Parts: sequence; structure tokens; C-alpha cells
Amino acid sequence: MKQKIKILHLEDTPTDAELIERELKKAKINFEKLVVSNKPDFENALKNFSPDVILSDHSLHSFDSHEALRIVKKTGINVPFILVTAAMTDEFAVTVMKEGAHDYIIKDRLHRLPSAIINSIENQHLKNEQFAQHQQLMFHIENAPLGFIEWDRLGFVKSWSKRTEEIFGWSEKDFIQSQESAFMKVYEEDLPWVNTIFAQLISGEVERNKVQCRNITKDGSVIWCEWFNSVLKNKDGEVKTIMSLVQDITERKLLEIQKDNFLSILSHELRTPLTTIKVYGQIVEDMLNIKGDVNTLGMAKRMDSQVNRLTTLVHDLLDFTRIQNDKFVYNETFIDFNEVVKEVIDDMQRINSTHQIKNNSGDTHTIFADKDKLAQVLNNLISNAIKFSPNADTIVVSTKLQKDGVELSVQDFGIGILEQEQENVFEQFYRVNRARQSTFPGMGIGLYICSEIVTGMNGKIWVESIINKGSTFYVWLPFDHRDKN
Repeated sequence: MKQKIKILHLEDTPTDAELIERELKKAKINFEKLVVSNKPDFENALKNFSPDVILSDHSLHSFDSHEALRIVKKTGINVPFILVTAAMTDEFAVTVMKEGAHDYIIKDRLHRLPSAIINSIENQHLKNEQFAQHQQLMFHIENAPLGFIEWDRLGFVKSWSKRTEEIFGWSEKDFIQSQESAFMKVYEEDLPWVNTIFAQLISGEVERNKVQCRNITKDGSVIWCEWFNSVLKNKDGEVKTIMSLVQDITERKLLEIQKDNFLSILSHELRTPLTTIKVYGQIVEDMLNIKGDVNTLGMAKRMDSQVNRLTTLVHDLLDFTRIQNDKFVYNETFIDFNEVVKEVIDDMQRINSTHQIKNNSGDTHTIFADKDKLAQVLNNLISNAIKFSPNADTIVVSTKLQKDGVELSVQDFGIGILEQEQENVFEQFYRVNRARQSTFPGMGIGLYICSEIVTGMNGKIWVESIINKGSTFYVWLPFDHRDKN
């Protein structure tokens, strides 16, 4: 250690002080040492000498090492305290260490002292750095817009931040002293699945998650909260504690509910006039066909195509609101996977003249699923493939048996999706290629609905894509999702 060490030595035997100084010089330690032998001089040296380490004999004429330790603690000086004394019992050594001594050296073994001083100072520096980092972390936690909570394995709060107090109304001290589990503050209807999520965290089955639930505040109000939870494990892999960030999303949730209600009303109200327009459009087409008015008939067909497109948008809105309100119903039965794929491809090919849709189906298998919703997923993926590959003329649809299920892929050769956007394409209202949104219109809920449908049948959906080369969307569905094995 190159920096000079300031050593405060509490010793009333001059020969012992000299022996210790000689041992330190022998070890070539760069130090400055001040020797004091009584309580007043010791207290004065603590204030004015600012030591890096304190060496202390145990028994002095005016006081002992126990009182010296108490004085050091009272002043708030945070430096190593090493006891250098005559022979002592193990019980005495344990007592002194519990009181705050960093180490102890027997006087007839002074060769240990130099390394004990260096190690104690280095350890203290490390503790000071850790403490400073902890203080910095706590500063950010206390001033963050999200509340912070630390839980034990039983669901009781160990600590929480000021922001958490602002969200729920209880101070940290009041809540901890109440000895109530925080789950007592979860809205009753949400409690069963919140307990399940907590059990998954405690068992280590899930290491982190994000959930939304309703909570009850100190004044009895019900608020919506979003929780970001993670677990901290010990070296044996056991969950030691659970840490959560929480924010009050009540206002956002109310806006979402209003939005969902609006979309639900809008989509229902649009269905009747759209159906009427569709019927009258078909009547007009029949009349124009009879009259042989080819030009007007062509315009009527284009109008019908736009009505079909609008109808699809309305159906997507209806599905979206059903998903949001947990009213998405599955009518499942055993179906031949490849037959559904062929039917959808045939239907899509009839109404599309810009792209050839190649059916590259492999081995087939029956699966337990909702036929109409499976067709809806494939229809959406093919429609997107056509829309986002305006300069290509081919779409490839493939199927194959994969593990205990069937894998479907829809490949296009279009504009592709940026790598950083690929994981977001299944989120509601997410739009890729935002700079070109006007070129590729849509609401951004089609893939979200596909994801919800596939997930609802215990399947998986994902995408692989390269910019300007195309995208391939994959869907995997189990043969029978009721078979948990």
C-alpha cells in the first residue's frame, strides 16, 4: 500500500508501542503513528488526527477496549479497529468482534499485524464503496416514478420506497409493523391468480414477470397497478427475496376501458349498415351483369372489394374487444390441419390476382382446434404477406409435423421487418415500417389477434425476417392442447 497510513495507537506501555512500530517498519509499511494512553487524548486524536486504522490494547489504566470501541461508534468514525493485546480466551475474542472490532492480534504474534492492518483497511474501503453505491441506488429508488418493494418468501414486506407510500398510502414503518401480508391489499377477484404468480416466483419457476392487478389503498380506494417482479437467489439457487417495481396505471386503465367500449359499440353499429350495403351491392352487380354493363359492373365489383375490406376491419375490432373483455370463445373439434390450409389458400387465391400462393404442405395430422379461428390466422398471415410484398408475385405456405404438433409457415419476399421491431409486431396497435405507414394501411391489431388465438390454443407464433428480402411467420399448434403431457 503506497499511500501513507495514519495509525492511532491506544497503548500505555511504551515498550509495547515500540515493538509494534518496529514490526511495521520491518514490513516496510508507509505509516504515520500517533500513540495515546488515556481517554481524553484518545477522544482528541479521533477528532484531530483522522486515523485510517486504530490499534488498541485491551486493558489500560483509565479505561479498556470495550469503552474505546463505544467511543469510536459514538463519534461515527468508520475505520478498522484492531485489538492488539496479551493472551485472551476465545469467548473474549468473540465478544470483542461482536462489539465491532475488525480483528485481534496477540502481542507475541505481531508478525500478523502488518497484513491485518492492510487487509482491514482494504476491506473497509470496499465496504465504503459498497455503501456509497447502495446510497446512490437508494437515492434513485426514492426519486424514481415507480415504487419499489422488497418482499420475503411469505409475501410480507421487508422495505418499500417513498413512492410506494404515495401510491398506497401506508408508510413503510406502519405497513411492516402491521404484520399483514401485502396480498390482503389485492382486490378479491384478482387474489387467486396473484397468489399463483407469487408462488411461481417463490419456487423459482419464474424469475421475472410483469402483471397488472387491482389493489386497495389505505383509504379503501381500488386502483390498477402494473408490477414488474424479479427474484434474487442465493448461491444454492434458492429464492432469497422478491423485488418489485410498481406504478399506478388507474388513469391509463380507465382510458383503455373507455377505448374498448367505444370500439365495441362502433364495431357493432357498423355491422348492420355494412351488411345492408353488401346485400344491395350484390343485387346491383346481378342487375348490371344481366344488362351487360361491363364498365359499371367493374366499378361495382371494386366497391364490393372495399366493402369486404371494411368488413374485415370491423370483424377485427370485434375480436379485439372480445379479447380485451375475456369473451373470446373457442369452438374446438378435431380437424385436418392441411385441409384447413388448402381451403384458405384456395379462397385467398380466388380473390387475389397479384400473387401466386403456393401450397407446400407436408405430412398432415388432425389437431384439436377451432377451425374458423385457425382459418382466420392463416387468412391474416397471407393477407399481410401479400400487402407487404408489393414487388413480388409469390407467397409460400408450408406445413410440417414438428414435435407433438404441426408447424405452419407463411413466407413472403417483400420489404421485411427490422430486427429490433420483430419482437413487437404481435403487440396491439403496433405498426412496423412507420416511415411507410401510408403505403401499408392498417390498424395494427391483426397480428395481435393472431397471437391471442394461437396462444389460446396453447400454440406459439413468431417471425423471422430480413430487410428487403422478406418475412416468414411461423405458427406451431399441438395435436391436442388438452393433453398436458
